[in-house]
Parts: sequence; C-alpha cells; structure tokens
Amino acid sequence: MALLALDANHVVSKETLIEELWDVAPPQSAPATVQTYIFQLRTAFAHAPGCGGDRREAHKRLITKPLGYELRLAENEFDVFELKNEISRASAAAATERHAEAAQRYDACVSMFRGPALSGVQKGPVLQAHVRHLDELLLLIHEERVRHLLLIGRFSEAVSDLSPLIVRHPLHEGLHAQMIRALSRSGRRSESLKVYQDIRRRLIDEIGIEPSAALQAAQSEALYFESHAS
Repeated sequence: MALLALDANHVVSKETLIEELWDVAPPQSAPATVQTYIFQLRTAFAHAPGCGGDRREAHKRLITKPLGYELRLAENEFDVFELKNEISRASAAAATERHAEAAQRYDACVSMFRGPALSGVQKGPVLQAHVRHLDELLLLIHEERVRHLLLIGRFSEAVSDLSPLIVRHPLHEGLHAQMIRALSRSGRRSESLKVYQDIRRRLIDEIGIEPSAALQAAQSEALYFESHAS
C-alpha cells in the first residue's frame, strides 16, 4: 500500500511490487500473491468511507493497468501532494527574491515531516530508496530555508536550525558553510572559525580530503568579518 501511495496516480509495475515484497529470488507464486494483495486492498477500499461497500468504486480507486496497478488519490488525500505544492510555492517566492516568504514556506515544508519517513512500515528495497529520497529532500529544504534566513538577516534563527543538522551530518560541507556564515554574521566569529577547523579535521581524518572551495570561501568570509570588526 505504501509503495502504491508514494507513486499515486502513476502505474507501479508488477515487477516493482514483486521486488519490494521479495527483493531477490521471488517464488514462482509471486505474481499470484500480488494479485491476492491487490484483491485484499480493494476489499478494504470498498468498505472505506465514500465507497459504501461498492467494489466498483474500489476498482476505480485501485486500477489494473496492462503493466501494473495505479492508485488514484486526490490532492487532499495524501500529504506528499501538499508537500510538493508547498515546495513549488517556496521556489516561486525564492525565484522572485521574496526571501521572508520563501523561508516561511520552507519552514512549512519542514513541519510536514512528522518523524522518520514511513516509520512503522516494513520496507523492502524500493521503499528504502523512497525513504532515502525523502531524507535527502528534507535536507535540501532545510538548506534552502537557512539560505533565505541568512539573506534576511535572521542569523540566530539560522544557527538554531543548523545546530542539530550539523550533528546529524558531520561531514556535510554545505551545512557547515552555512553555519560558519550564520555565526560570523551574528558576531560569533571565533565560534565560526572553530566550526571550520572541526570539519576540516574530520574531512582529512575520515575521508582524506581538504575542504571544498565553497567551505574555504565561508571561512575566508568569517576572517574578513573578524579583521574588519577589530
């Protein structure tokens, strides 16, 4: 059900469903078992509010296609649709330099993530890939929100947002560059330089590379602010 919902209004192939359910070496009975699961889902839909026990309505909701199955959902029935719409509105605000509105809309996007994605759902390889995508999307949303907070001078708020993120992502150069800028612009320059020193050491010790040009630029900016504040 989760896989069909995440690809709502698109066909999910039978092969994808089989891969999710059995990963490798599915039994010969796998196609028939998938059909049984689809039958059970339609039975559940038929008894859901709005269908009134009508199996025809359930078939309209979960459609058999030549290559697989398609779950039909309206925009107000699945929060992923609202998330995509809010991301579009945030991007539109960002494109027209309405930075305060963009930060607010990205914050609304963050609030739509209520705990870990698909928590409590048994996940095969396909759903695990969806979860990784959602986790990466959430991180990008956080980065965009902080970017706009920096543009409108809300530096302390940016620091608060970034503090737990850099703990969870200790080698993420983009987040650390944002933290360096947020700290230096809020007058906490020595802390910003320590952030750079810490991630530089981790990058060298753990993966054997120097900081990227972008991260070095953030440090140079912090040093510039420090020299002009002296």
